[in-house]
Amino acid sequence: MGDGEDMAGAIKNMKPALYLDIDGVLLANEENLAIGAAEFIKYAADNFDVYWLTTHCMDGTTGHAIEYLQRGSDEDLRPWLEKFKPVTWSLKKTEAIDFTKPFLWFDDDCFSGEKIDLHEHGVFNSWIEVNLAKYPDQMVHELKLLKSIVEEG
Repeated sequence: MGDGEDMAGAIKNMKPALYLDIDGVLLANEENLAIGAAEFIKYAADNFDVYWLTTHCMDGTTGHAIEYLQRGSDEDLRPWLEKFKPVTWSLKKTEAIDFTKPFLWFDDDCFSGEKIDLHEHGVFNSWIEVNLAKYPDQMVHELKLLKSIVEEG
């Protein structure tokens, strides 16, 4: 690792991948982003490998997810949202997670089969339960988590 670019690449590889749901995580409701979601999106896209993990693009195409999320913001978030990578799955979101690498999965709901998968892989704590009804500004705090990961790296 001679130059800074190699080192930056190595550090990025050590960071967890991020898997993001939309409803109840980035969107508080169908018309509004969650508090802090725009900043979270930008920081995540600029500093992590981010994957969509939502029913809005479970087929691996991201256009609908981007437009669906964008309608909740007056700011054009497309340049960051377009960096998010697609995944495919059919029954359980955990089908799309790469369990061979560290990850954080931000979702408001984790179904029983998905919880079993997480437990079987010993990574249940990689699921970050988002509860905007109880903590409307939770994404502000999750952004602090991302920043602490980057600062440690």
